Amino acid sequence: MQTNYWWVNQSKTYQQERKAGILWAPKAQENGTQPVHWRSMRDVRPGDVILHYAKGIRALSVVATAAVDAHRPGDLPEDTWDDDGRMIRTSYSDAASPVLLDELQLDERLKEPKAGPFTRGGKVKQGYLFPLSETLGDAIVAGFGDRFATLGLSAGSYVPSEARMEAVELLRALIGVPLLTVKGQKNKILAVQPPNVIVATEASPDGQPVPIAWVENALRLLRTDGSVTIHPDQIGYRSAFIGAVLLQLPYAQATGSPPVISFQNSAAAEPDTGLQPPADKVATDPFTGSLEKPFAGKQRGEQPALRRRLLGSVAEAECAICGETYPARFLWAAHIKPRSVCTDTERRDLSHVGMLACVFGCDALFETGYVTVNEDGRVVTTNREPEHKAIANKLADLEGRPVSAHTKASAPYFAWHLSNMFRG
Repeated sequence: MQTNYWWVNQSKTYQQERKAGILWAPKAQENGTQPVHWRSMRDVRPGDVILHYAKGIRALSVVATAAVDAHRPGDLPEDTWDDDGRMIRTSYSDAASPVLLDELQLDERLKEPKAGPFTRGGKVKQGYLFPLSETLGDAIVAGFGDRFATLGLSAGSYVPSEARMEAVELLRALIGVPLLTVKGQKNKILAVQPPNVIVATEASPDGQPVPIAWVENALRLLRTDGSVTIHPDQIGYRSAFIGAVLLQLPYAQATGSPPVISFQNSAAAEPDTGLQPPADKVATDPFTGSLEKPFAGKQRGEQPALRRRLLGSVAEAECAICGETYPARFLWAAHIKPRSVCTDTERRDLSHVGMLACVFGCDALFETGYVTVNEDGRVVTTNREPEHKAIANKLADLEGRPVSAHTKASAPYFAWHLSNMFRG
């Protein structure tokens, strides 16, 4: 499989972007022009590999999300940049020691396409994000890969953030959830009691222990190899149950016999329809899948896609409201305008209709109208006296904070929330 490589220059922003696990670039200069090295953010796809340059290649990363509109993060220097920009989430892997420019063969740099990161003399161009040839990208990874910690993901693959949870946390989240094996047999987790998980089947309704380590091993294989074979020889004799657990992960699919579980690699793959938009439309809105999924009633069909667009495969990210960084399992892909009152078109506008909100209060406070976001993109809290001191303390911490998800494109959704949901 071909790997797409990118070169990003971060001399002024490496520490801030590295800490947040992102790339961010404005959309336009003050005069309205849109440099190609900023527009290139739109072409980056989940699974692409980025080389981070700041007086040497400081890190490699695997892209977790395609670009979404985002206000300039507060930690980045303002300079003359437009505050309206695009953000990509990516999983950084630091170098033990930077790979200096002179360590890359000059003749290899000179062979790079004109649109690449190097000048005619082989120096690094001024600018932000440039495509890098697969030839040079592969050579750098092969020649200097031992300087970097494992990327944790196979280049070109997509692994959802849920697959990066520890097995015990994933299993706890599935307690009581009906789990179907590849062959349609019913399983249910009754309890998680390390080192085992207690699993009920039709033959053993009171439950039997299964080692959690077997599930952890299967998750590890799925993360590192991109697939896992559901067979006792690879993952233990309770492979059917383990496969049923893995199939609960977003975009997991089983193919072949014995079944092999993997993730759909294309950011555009919509499991409801199987449609594959053209390459130049891969990560753009609108969402083209079914908005409803039959499953003992109906599920939100676009919810996994919304989470994937906002969070991708990163293990942690910032809450848009409070700005705190949390593990992915504590972040909800929240609709800014409630899904129930969105039009069909608005529900498909994944890049703008949602934001990441933490489960430690921000999601609930926004949903119930205790907080909203004004036209300046800052948190506004209710002026009514909260019924509990704990709520008042939380609101005081949030008042006036900038909200990264507030952009020109998402502003109408926030304006609806301000007019219709805010307690005033």
